[in-house]
Amino acid sequence: LWMQLDEHERGFRDSPLVVREEALTRYVKEVLCKAVGEDRCNATRVYVVQDKNFNASMAPNGLMIVHTGLLARVYSEAELATVLGHEFAHFELRHTLNGFKKQRTGTDILAWLSLSGAALGQSTAAAQMAVVTGVFSFNRDQEREADFLAAAYIRASSYPLRASIVWKRLMEEEDALREERKQRKIRRAVPGATDTHPTNLQRFAYFSELEAQPGALDGDDGASAYREATARVLPTLFHSLVKSNEFAGVDYVIQNRGKTLGWDGLLLYARGELYRLRGNPRDLVTARQFYEEAIATGGAPAEAWRGAGLTAMRGGDNAAGRTALTEYLTRMPTASDAAAMKILLEN
Repeated sequence: LWMQLDEHERGFRDSPLVVREEALTRYVKEVLCKAVGEDRCNATRVYVVQDKNFNASMAPNGLMIVHTGLLARVYSEAELATVLGHEFAHFELRHTLNGFKKQRTGTDILAWLSLSGAALGQSTAAAQMAVVTGVFSFNRDQEREADFLAAAYIRASSYPLRASIVWKRLMEEEDALREERKQRKIRRAVPGATDTHPTNLQRFAYFSELEAQPGALDGDDGASAYREATARVLPTLFHSLVKSNEFAGVDYVIQNRGKTLGWDGLLLYARGELYRLRGNPRDLVTARQFYEEAIATGGAPAEAWRGAGLTAMRGGDNAAGRTALTEYLTRMPTASDAAAMKILLEN
């Protein structure tokens, strides 16, 4: 099994899903090691993957996958450490391996590996992700056990325990999305019969109790370090989220990042993209405002001028639109859409 998982990892690391940001990947592993200890985490190989979901996973051979959607939704090293510690706890408690051994025969393993090989040969990134993260699942008792071991890791580290706020924000994000879709808000205290995880409300409750213990909140949460480490790659962290069909939830996430860690040109640009892609008439006006605010910070990406130009032209302000698009092409003359932008300017 180990040999086959290692072979699978060799294929996975070349997946288009994997984010090629060595500094970010190295930083995520450093946070994990601070949380669980250098001696424990040395054999772990971390991959950051482009995916909108709040998720991470770890295979029995030490392969850890961290989604960009997770990194976009946490705002300190302490928050990230708790989630990574949870996945590492599954690994250390052998939940994955024991479940695999218990539920699958040798024939099943061979069949799964055959399917995984086929999936890696497919063109869709979703198939590759399903193979790596979708094979192993845990029951609610294991999830709770991993949560409590993760809390113990954090208590033994230099980080304060900052977990309840993460689950509180996930509930609020879900509420925002339900309100947008005019769905009834549901806050379940007890998991459903088919649920494999404790509810977000349960996790908020028991982490709040753990955080109330003496000394649990002592230490530096690493919020400043987290902001610095992730600020440069915000377009990468928010790429999948912005393109998802979850406007209100994503807007909630972006606003919370801004309120918690501060607004900058890259985050304002991401919010402009969110509104532009939804594309309602009023959204285009709002998007233009965010692009212009991003540009005013002095730290906007070149694409902010493209967004400002496109939304200005859609609103009938052709002069401002042409000026912004010209600036975009000056800053990115070899952009993949440069030819299309030049056509707009010629018309």
